[in-house]
Amino acid sequence: MGSGDDLGATMMRSLQDWATLAKSDSVSWKAAVQEMIAACREASRDSVMSANLSGGEPVLVGPLAGVPYGLKDLFNIKGWPTHCSSVIPDLVNTPVGADCKLVQKLDQLGASCVVKTQMNEFTYGLSGENPHYGDCRHPFLKECLSGGSSSGSAHMVAAGYLPLAFGTDTGGSLRVPAAWCGLYAIRWVPGYFMDGGFPLAPSFDTMGWFTRSAEDMARMIRCWFADAESTQPRSLKGGVYLSQDQVEPECYVALTRAVERLGLYPARGGGELRSLLPDCQRAFTILQSLEAYGIHEERLTKTPGLYDPAVKSRLERGKTWTAEDVSFAREMAARIENWFENFFATHDFIALPSSPGPAIRSEESTPQLRDKTLRLTAPASLARKPALAVPVRLDHHRTVGLQFIFKDVGAEVPSALLELCKGI
Repeated sequence: MGSGDDLGATMMRSLQDWATLAKSDSVSWKAAVQEMIAACREASRDSVMSANLSGGEPVLVGPLAGVPYGLKDLFNIKGWPTHCSSVIPDLVNTPVGADCKLVQKLDQLGASCVVKTQMNEFTYGLSGENPHYGDCRHPFLKECLSGGSSSGSAHMVAAGYLPLAFGTDTGGSLRVPAAWCGLYAIRWVPGYFMDGGFPLAPSFDTMGWFTRSAEDMARMIRCWFADAESTQPRSLKGGVYLSQDQVEPECYVALTRAVERLGLYPARGGGELRSLLPDCQRAFTILQSLEAYGIHEERLTKTPGLYDPAVKSRLERGKTWTAEDVSFAREMAARIENWFENFFATHDFIALPSSPGPAIRSEESTPQLRDKTLRLTAPASLARKPALAVPVRLDHHRTVGLQFIFKDVGAEVPSALLELCKGI
């Protein structure tokens, strides 16, 4: 590995920087990728990366040619195990036979997968904690966590090792680490490019990615939707829901200033949304764990001692819900879906905080904080809506975030939102 000065010079490359390097000097591109992987490995051991795939040459054709990326280790890459940051033998020891749909799409775009990233075991967490491989730390606040479950992907992008990394968001697993690590992130809708991904709760699991800047996010969206190169961002109609009792005081001040700079006003129907939030969190918890327990029931029976105890506890809730619990949860899901349907009949987006506060220490990762976070993230999850997450700074390293929930998969609204967010 190169000297500290050399390493610093290669950090924080944009998508375009990596593409230019690959086309001008593929040998230097490969060396730079391997240097980044080695630096991450030295700094974090196994807590960030689960597999090093950096031995290949860059692809030089395609809109993402020369762009290296990380992939959350629940997506299949041919010839590598997909073990979901667990230690369960049938997953750890079994290479998969085919690439997932997401990797196939990225191959077509010319991007190069160079690492698989760690996460909360089986994606069932919002903190980045993992007792098997080590907690994934915030890249700059060493006493804090990165957020999860897409923790390794968030860490690699925020720290500057990679310009792009993919994760999933079932109940906030892209939006929360984006808020804690100061990243841009997007989640799409359940099932979208999830074929070949290990499920947590299939009717809620969504794919998405992190970038360090709005410019990189905009470029990534244009490349992903090849027909969007000429899309001109349009004026959007939207609103914001922000309540003092749901975020920390300093975050409320920072978020209020941010939405004022953006010219956003309280959303129509915000009072009704406020009344739904606590029940949304409970409904999502019921429906998520019900599906997740069905996925894991057999392995929980065979290897119960190999699960992270916190994950095991969340999974096993799925067998305890009564018929009344499930009926309540489904009714609540229908109510929040109806709220969004009515709102999006006349609006393009609604903005909410992505988390109650900035990155936390391990001892602050409590069930109470998890529930408070889910009150903010569960509405989009229950309604199965896409969302763009953008960072809001508190100081040099601490950040929170806004999530802009919108209606459909596509480039137009998130591209326009990124233009709007230049005002933050």
